[in-house]
Amino acid sequence: MKPGVIPIMQTKLDLNRLLPVARNVLGYSLAKAADAATVPLDELPHALSCLAAFKDAKAPISVGWARPQWSLLTAGFFIVATELDTLDILEAVSGMEIAVTETTQRGIFATIVSGTLTQWREAVLKGCRNTPCPPGVRYALNMIYRHFESVGLRDLFYGLRIVPQDDQTFLLEVKR
Repeated sequence: MKPGVIPIMQTKLDLNRLLPVARNVLGYSLAKAADAATVPLDELPHALSCLAAFKDAKAPISVGWARPQWSLLTAGFFIVATELDTLDILEAVSGMEIAVTETTQRGIFATIVSGTLTQWREAVLKGCRNTPCPPGVRYALNMIYRHFESVGLRDLFYGLRIVPQDDQTFLLEVKR
């Protein structure tokens, strides 16, 4: 059985409160660069751009530039997997907040995992690099990678490329 992964949580900044207060205190708009992007930013990249501007008014619009702020934003996933894959997934996400329970189907577990963007990047790299990793675990982490890609956070994995594998998963390797 391939694990199932569903995104269930992500940080949402209350920009309606943050932006006016920050403008009064800092003297500039945190959203100036993000709002001026030639292509409108998705919600999380926009939030990261605002957070990067908190430390540097001239911060460029870049998820990578906001790396110090990755730990301020969180994401959570609901994962269903076999007992063995669940144990290996728990190892990959060690350090994150977790809740695990048995399901109505014997040998299948449901897990809720919540962590910072920094923690998720490390977990995905742990399971998707060229290291021994069970295919079910890599499949689950590939789905998490695809989620981050779909919400505009591809640059969490800047400098890496996808290498398809025969088992319908992929590895992440350094671009050359």
